[in-house]
Amino acid sequence: MNTEHLTKKGLFLIWILATFITFPIHTFISKKKAKKLDSKKRILVIPQLTRIGDIVCSTGVFLNIKENSPESYLAVLVSKKAVGILKCNPRIDELILIEDYSFFALIKKIQKTNFNYGINLSATSKNTCLFVWGQVANRIKTVVETPPVTECLTDWMCNFKSLYKNHTYLPAHHISLLKFLGIVNPKDKKEVFLSSSAEERAKEWQKKFQNETKIIGISITAGNKIKELGDEKFEDLIKKILLIENIAIICIGSKNDKERIEALVKKIGSQKFTSETNWSLEELPSLIKRLALYIAVDTGPIYIAHALNVPLIDIIGPCDGSEQPPKDDASIQILPRGEVKPSSFVFKKRGTKEEIEKALKETHIEDILEAVKKILK
Repeated sequence: MNTEHLTKKGLFLIWILATFITFPIHTFISKKKAKKLDSKKRILVIPQLTRIGDIVCSTGVFLNIKENSPESYLAVLVSKKAVGILKCNPRIDELILIEDYSFFALIKKIQKTNFNYGINLSATSKNTCLFVWGQVANRIKTVVETPPVTECLTDWMCNFKSLYKNHTYLPAHHISLLKFLGIVNPKDKKEVFLSSSAEERAKEWQKKFQNETKIIGISITAGNKIKELGDEKFEDLIKKILLIENIAIICIGSKNDKERIEALVKKIGSQKFTSETNWSLEELPSLIKRLALYIAVDTGPIYIAHALNVPLIDIIGPCDGSEQPPKDDASIQILPRGEVKPSSFVFKKRGTKEEIEKALKETHIEDILEAVKKILK
C-alpha cells in the first residue's frame, strides 16, 4: 500500500473540509475587495499544468480575452515543464510557475494580485479550492458528467459552471466559458508564438537541406506511453516513406528520447533519416514550422503543428478523435481499422489495457503511408 499517496489524499480532504468551513469568510472578503477595486478584469487561468497539447488547446482562451478586453490583466498558472510553449505568448501578462511557490505562498500571491476572475480549465477540485482561498470573486469552472467525489464536494463553490459533455470538441468548450466574461462568438483558434533566437537557429539548421527537399518530421514517442505505436511499426513506416523522392525525415524528441531515437536512426541507416533531440520546448515550434509534414501519435507537438498550420498526420490510436485532435483539410486522423471504440478520453475514465492495445494493433502502416502520399501531393 502506498502510504505517501494515502497521506496526500488525507491532507487534500482536510483542505477541502477547511475550504468548506471558511468559504463564507473568503466569499465575503472577495466581494468586499471587488467593490474597492476598479472595473479592470484581473484574470487567472489554470489549464492543465504540464500537458503541452492541452495547453496549446487552451490558447484560444487567451486570444479571445485579450482581443475583447485588451486592458485586462491575464495571468496563467503553469508548470516549469510546459512553460516554454507560453513564454513568447504576447496575450499573457504574467506566467506564474507553480514550482516557484509553496502552497501558502501561492495562495498569498493570488490574494495579493487581486484577481477578480478565475478560469479552471482543468476541472480539478484543487483549483476550485485555490480560487476560494485566493479570494477570487468570480470562479469559472468546467464540470464533467461523472465527477469524482472531490469535485462533487467542491463544484458548488464555483459561481459560474459549464458542463463538458464527453465526446465533444474540448477547445470549443474552453472558449465557450468566456460567455461568463461577456465574450460572445469567440474565435476557435490555437496560437503558438516563436522566439527570435529560435528562429535564427532554425534558419541555420534548414540550410543543410536542399531547396527542393521536403522535410518530414516524425515523433515515435509520446508523453503518455499508452498512445505509442511502437518502434517496429515506425521503422517499417519510415523505410517506406524514404522511397519517396526529394524528402528527408527527421525524428523529433526530447533529450530523454535521445538514446531510443538514435538507436532507430542507426538501425535504418539512411542519410535521409536523422534525429533532432536537442531542441527546447521554446525552440521546438521554429523547427516544426519548417516541416512539409508532421507525423505523430496524438501528443503535444501535434497541436503545435496544427497551431502553425503545418500539415499533419495524427495517429489517433486509443484516443477519442472527436474530443481534442485537430480536424481540418490539412490534418488527417489515422483511426484503427474495424470496430474499435475509443478508450482514452479527456475527462472520462480510461478503458481497459486490452482495449488500448487493440486500438494500436489495428492501426496499420499502409493507412499512414497513403495519408503521407496524399498530403505530399
